[in-house]
Amino acid sequence: MLKLLSLMVPLASAAVIHRRDANISAIASEWNSTSNSSSSLSLNRPAVHYSPEEGWMNDPNGLWYDAKEEDWHIYYQYYPDAPHWGLPLTWGHAVSKDLTVWDEQGVAFGPEFETAGAFSGSMVIDYNNTSGFFNSSTDPRQRVVAIWTLDYSGSETQQLSYSHDGGYTFTEYSDNPVLDIDSDAFRDPKVFWYQGEDSESEGNWVMTVAEADRFSVLIYSSPDLKNWTLESNFSREGYLGYNYECPGLVKVPYVKNTTYASAPGSNITSSGPLHPNSTVSFSNSSSIAWNASSVPLNITLSNSTLVDETSQLEEVGYAWVMIVSFNPGSILGGSGTEYFIGDFNGTHFEPLDKQTRFLDLGKDYYALQTFFNTPNEVDVLGIAWASNWQYANQVPTDPWRSSMSLVRNFTITEYNINSNTTALVLNSQPVLDFTSLRKNGTSYTLENLTLNSSSHEVLEFEDPTGVFEFSLEYSVNFTGIHNWVFTDLSLYFQGDKDSDEYLRLGYEANSKQFFLDRGHSNIPFVQENPFFTQRLSVSNPPSSNSSTFDVYGIVDRNIIELYFNNGTVTSTNTFFFSTGNNIGSIIVKSGVDDVYEIESLKVNQFYVD
Repeated sequence: MLKLLSLMVPLASAAVIHRRDANISAIASEWNSTSNSSSSLSLNRPAVHYSPEEGWMNDPNGLWYDAKEEDWHIYYQYYPDAPHWGLPLTWGHAVSKDLTVWDEQGVAFGPEFETAGAFSGSMVIDYNNTSGFFNSSTDPRQRVVAIWTLDYSGSETQQLSYSHDGGYTFTEYSDNPVLDIDSDAFRDPKVFWYQGEDSESEGNWVMTVAEADRFSVLIYSSPDLKNWTLESNFSREGYLGYNYECPGLVKVPYVKNTTYASAPGSNITSSGPLHPNSTVSFSNSSSIAWNASSVPLNITLSNSTLVDETSQLEEVGYAWVMIVSFNPGSILGGSGTEYFIGDFNGTHFEPLDKQTRFLDLGKDYYALQTFFNTPNEVDVLGIAWASNWQYANQVPTDPWRSSMSLVRNFTITEYNINSNTTALVLNSQPVLDFTSLRKNGTSYTLENLTLNSSSHEVLEFEDPTGVFEFSLEYSVNFTGIHNWVFTDLSLYFQGDKDSDEYLRLGYEANSKQFFLDRGHSNIPFVQENPFFTQRLSVSNPPSSNSSTFDVYGIVDRNIIELYFNNGTVTSTNTFFFSTGNNIGSIIVKSGVDDVYEIESLKVNQFYVD
């Protein structure tokens, strides 16, 4: 949670202190009843990246899964009165059945004072009622407690609020705060239950919270969420920036990258995305190979007596990951998020090396938070704020401002830094329920095409929606390049109403880097804001030290998420075209001859039901 000092009103200088009703459920009701629910949606508003209909949104907070109702809940920093950061800052709320389409719920709770903020925090399910907030009338699966930061009058303290109706309304704990270290930079608690390796261990709650301006993540333990003991701190590690924010500690599966299955197959039918993530069926043929990282592949054999030999990814262990956001001071400018892979013994986190790893190499990915729980209790799912504090308050959207990233599934895998060195990486895969996305007839496949400078391929969308996925796999003939020539493969994503507005995604063989150009827009903000970096690049070696590269992308009206080499590297970036100018065509071209071969390009456009 960013603390914007320029917008804070010191208590001593305020002529009038505005106090809201202390019942935070009543506060939420007041905000929700006065919001303009009839406002029309912007034509450029994302469809599968959550954003509020109106008002300001930043950090994701309090992510959890309701196993009773089979609902996913996200909360977030929310100022409903205008599309910019302001006080009082509240927690907004949205619910989803599929992590793809979200139903906005309005304000969940807010602070008692007009000049205060209910800053970032997290949500836990107190199954065993360690807090004493619940009785038998609340299903154990819905005993949710919010742990959040109150920012008020030059002080930041940690608070509790709890819900008896499955996370829709909240009551503030009467003995708040539960943590106060007399600091104005003490925020963003993330709490989880730690059981330990001993199955007979009683377990306890663990909190990570930022002492922001000291570059320290404090680690506390508690038996009941109310009484906390400082155990250790994780300090001055990695890339510091200006201060630490939004820390998190999570146990992540470590899996092998490739699983092989002997099965007949050539034709693939999938209920998932371009790369299957659920169940696939194979017709008679010889064999198949499936590269995966984070989801099981269930194989269904038809017209054959052969037995599926193996279909599950092999989990070879797990590691703990410390996530830290920082702002300002990112290497790309503004805000960024890094992580550390290591071990946690219940009180102390120890990184396995001194390597600084960045979570996403785009400009718009900050404050990642993971869900408290998932249905199988193994998957690690998380969501981030898809913006950057350098320009978040000025982006050209109205009456809403900011969106979330897609939910991602995280695993630890191996990554080839170069031909001689392999390291661990936090791999991420997008989580989308494609049953919620309806194809509108635009589906395109291009295979086995060698590009040259005198021609190009064009894909024309039918009735452009601005929402589509693409998967590109290509090979590079490195012996055919000259180092004095810009040797590119480029995809131009052009607007349907004005082709002068376009995104350019490409790869340059001499530098061995991907690039994204988001500067071709008629919007003054894009051209005039110096912090809205127009051209970005990502260095990423090919899979398996070969000359073959792959990238999967999801475009959602004004945001593009890119997953390179099966999610070992990602880049998330917003872009802004004129209102209603959805991407209507993709042009594939190269400035050189016989260097690039398109092995496969697949595109699917979607409507959202």
